[in-house]
Amino acid sequence: MNPANELHDRINRVINTPAFEACLMKNGLDLIEFQCTWHKKSQGDFSKLPKAYQDAILSGEKELKGGREIVLA
Repeated sequence: MNPANELHDRINRVINTPAFEACLMKNGLDLIEFQCTWHKKSQGDFSKLPKAYQDAILSGEKELKGGREIVLA
């Protein structure tokens, strides 16, 4: 699988988690803004995403793994 598809799948897994959305909100972003810009900003590479986007994805993944740490806005 190419890196762009891996990132897309990674985002699809976390996009509906409360931790993901809370982290975006904490950084003054909303879900629609994220959805409209992540692909262009990332160029298919997680490391090229803005830090707020990376943090939101990581927060969502942590929640899915059972960490249950939710960042509140």
